[in-house]
Amino acid sequence: MNNRNVLLFVVGSMILLGGQFWLSSRYAKPAPKVETQQAAPASPKVEQAVAPTPVALPAASTPGGPKAADPAATHTVASQELKLTWQVATGALKQVVWKQDGTRFFPEAFAGLGTLKGVGFETVRQESAPAGTLVIFENATGERLSYLVPERGHSLKVEATSPGNAPLELIQNPTTDAPVKQLGRVFTLTEKGIEAVTWAEMLHDPFFSFLGAKRKVLPPSSERLGLDAGLGKDEKAQQNHYFAALWKLPRPAAREAQGYALLPQAGRAEALLYLGPKQAEPLLAFEKPFTQVIDYGFFGAVSHLLFWILKKVHAVVGNWGWSIVVFTFIIRVLFMWHLSAKQTISMLRMKDFEPHQKAIQAKYEKFGSDMTKKAEMQKELMALYKKNGHNPMGGCLPMLLQMPIFLALWSMLNNVFELRHAPFFGWITDLSVRDPYFIYPVLMGASMFAQQYMTPAVGDPAQRKMMLVLMPAMMTFFFAQSAAGLVIYYFVFNLIGLFQTWWIMRSYQPQPITV
Repeated sequence: MNNRNVLLFVVGSMILLGGQFWLSSRYAKPAPKVETQQAAPASPKVEQAVAPTPVALPAASTPGGPKAADPAATHTVASQELKLTWQVATGALKQVVWKQDGTRFFPEAFAGLGTLKGVGFETVRQESAPAGTLVIFENATGERLSYLVPERGHSLKVEATSPGNAPLELIQNPTTDAPVKQLGRVFTLTEKGIEAVTWAEMLHDPFFSFLGAKRKVLPPSSERLGLDAGLGKDEKAQQNHYFAALWKLPRPAAREAQGYALLPQAGRAEALLYLGPKQAEPLLAFEKPFTQVIDYGFFGAVSHLLFWILKKVHAVVGNWGWSIVVFTFIIRVLFMWHLSAKQTISMLRMKDFEPHQKAIQAKYEKFGSDMTKKAEMQKELMALYKKNGHNPMGGCLPMLLQMPIFLALWSMLNNVFELRHAPFFGWITDLSVRDPYFIYPVLMGASMFAQQYMTPAVGDPAQRKMMLVLMPAMMTFFFAQSAAGLVIYYFVFNLIGLFQTWWIMRSYQPQPITV
């Protein structure tokens, strides 16, 4: 591929991606109307004062039924890690706040978790219990919904009593984006794996809908299910969803168009609700299968191993930023040094072959595009490589072998909760978000340019000159929006590569070519 074709490929790819985005945003159809049990209208939050005795709330008459609490009334309880807010009229858990930094779990329009379908409540009361704080919602017809909030930890016990056998609604499936805006996936889990679908995939037609592609639906039912949680500071903030809301049920949930619900037995239903970070230790304490909500990507096993190494380094170093630097040395030197050395030596060896390769190509140049003669030329070139014990693909194979580690690191450094709000030094106060001044992406691009410039020149000089600038520029643009921890890793990785390339070129001795 000559330099003109490379340029056309890059420009054409950008045009296609831009066209796809424009078409999908212009012609995406709204979600079809689905009859659902609507949550009470969202209104400004009014925290109900906590008291150890029952609290009667303002009530409004409901035609044909008992009095229901004012839809604007809320009740808030705080544990050591979480601040939880319920809507009193429905008993729905509307908001969870991570007290350490004020991160909200859900959008303001979120329908809530844990309501009794078709049931309204009149009062809420709060009691002290040996295991924490008990929040109880009741009405005059005997329906009761309670949450046991531990003083420390992330697992709530939910119990419902309903003489009318009202289902316990777990996760509601909305018809618009507003209730799940900035949220990621909804999923069900088994011992063997996770079934996950994003809200966008269910609420919007796919790009290829004109070819018959259909919207996705809720994952199959299970006794374990949940959704991603955790909002950025604004809608444009990077959404990594470091938190989750997870249900652990005594039996599989009922799946309907309206969402998931737990059907009662003899008027009773019980469940456990996890509200916390996607972190291995608390998820293991909840139940092992729930650790699958930590998205390590396709090369999950490799990511697990690499994160285990990173945690061991952090136990010694004590700072996640410097741990990444040390971790990079370990990965580059112990796992990739030999592969990278073989790649560089293979390119240097190809430089030795270049005069002989050009001589063979010149011999066949007079035959033009004759495919038979081109095949003969390739055969002669391969014979030359074989006679000298050289594999022309030796420079590409090490690069392919590094790809699983590259992709595993990408997933791991972008998703582990431990890097969230972890400082490095100077202006880097959060390794999980982009560099605010784009200094490390620029340094990474400059190091990539220097490494390519130092690498032995092989092939078309014009194409090499173009790629020398184009590839570092593209990677700088790409990494500018990536987590700072990931960019620091690749910057240090490139610096070590620069030193290795310099050392190999300094000590390399050209070998004679047998013709």
